Amino acid sequence: MQPIKEPREKDDYADRALDCREAIGAKVQQVTEAAMHAGWTREEIKAAFIEIAEHWKTTDHIV
Repeated sequence: MQPIKEPREKDDYADRALDCREAIGAKVQQVTEAAMHAGWTREEIKAAFIEIAEHWKTTDHIV
């Protein structure tokens, strides 16, 4: 697996959140494709990502 792209700058900059989303989005797409290959539907995968994100907002761990 390819490494996640690093931020363009060490400190905060205007498009840092967008850059992060794009870097992580590529990995999310890979996970989505692998999950679909395993037999999960796109809707099930979306729901799982949303539930993981909502859980992560209130805890220090993803799952």
